[in-house]
Amino acid sequence: MKFSKTIYLFLCIGFFACQDVEKAEQPENLIPESKMVNVLVDLLKLDGAESMSSIEFEKRDVQTKDLIFKKYQVDSLQFVKSTTYYAENFKVNKRIYDSVQARLEREKTLLDSLVKKEREQSKEEKDLEKGKEKFKSFTKKVEVKEDWEED
Repeated sequence: MKFSKTIYLFLCIGFFACQDVEKAEQPENLIPESKMVNVLVDLLKLDGAESMSSIEFEKRDVQTKDLIFKKYQVDSLQFVKSTTYYAENFKVNKRIYDSVQARLEREKTLLDSLVKKEREQSKEEKDLEKGKEKFKSFTKKVEVKEDWEED
């Protein structure tokens, strides 16, 4: 009796597990891959900015997603449908996210080099100011005698 209930339970689980999974159809207004990469890059950057200074975003009531959707002329429903469609196609989805990651890494490298250059320039300016200060203090100490007479 116990054995037959166990078999019945596994048959029921197997029956419900073998359901027909429907794939999302390609939406009419599918966001092209290149545009999707741009949207995702900007969404990630704004999400990072919002997480760094969420108080400022709350004060100003900034809706970051709305700004991005407006910039790329897409709406939230179009974005959700496109995301769902791409999520079901692993190769395309991987290609999109690899492009997003590569772009963010390139931008990070560029920004890091600009920050480094700015710091070096700032250090050079500080060194130059120190040199000017030393020169001024040196010239104050040196007195030039103007009472030389020519014979």
